[in-house]
Amino acid sequence: MLLNNQNQSFLEVQILGVYQTKIEVKTVSGKCLFVYPTKTQKDDPLFWQSLKDIIKAKLWLPINKTLHQLIDSDWLVATNA
Repeated sequence: MLLNNQNQSFLEVQILGVYQTKIEVKTVSGKCLFVYPTKTQKDDPLFWQSLKDIIKAKLWLPINKTLHQLIDSDWLVATNA
């Protein structure tokens, strides 16, 4: 199932840049926030290269609204079928 407006536990963000181990993002409303990668993400060089590609492509990603972390399932959520 795709994330939609009924599931308000996420924010849509665009990555602006990476500063040391925090990621600056901009929400749809224009508010700037910092996203903090997990320990696994911090140690993963492919994660950081992917972020550079995402910045270049100007893609929008979902983040957890309360924890300010990237949602690892991207725009998909599990269904209870």
